Amino acid sequence: MISAPLHDTLRQTAITAAVLHVLHAAWPVATDLDPTALGVIGSDDDRLFVAAVRGLVDEGLIAIEALLIGTADTPIALGAMLTHKGWSVLDNVTRPM
Repeated sequence: MISAPLHDTLRQTAITAAVLHVLHAAWPVATDLDPTALGVIGSDDDRLFVAAVRGLVDEGLIAIEALLIGTADTPIALGAMLTHKGWSVLDNVTRPM
C-alpha cells in the first residue's frame, strides 16, 4: 500500500512528465493544456495538474499565458510553451550519449 503523500508525489511526477512531453513535441508552438488532454483522469488530479504547471513555471521551464481555474470542468493552462531553459534542459536529458 502506497501512502497518500507518496502517491501524490508519483502522480504529480507523471503529470509533470506528460506536460513536458506534450510541450516538447509541440515546440515551438504554444499549446493549451488540461488534465483530460494529457490523459490524466483521477479524483485529485486537477489539484496535482495545477501544482505541476505552477512548479514548471516557477522553475522557468515553461511559460503560460494564463492558468484558468474554476472556469471550466478542469483547469486549463493557456498558451503553454517550453522556455529556452526548458528546451535546453530536455535536450541535455534526452540527447544520446
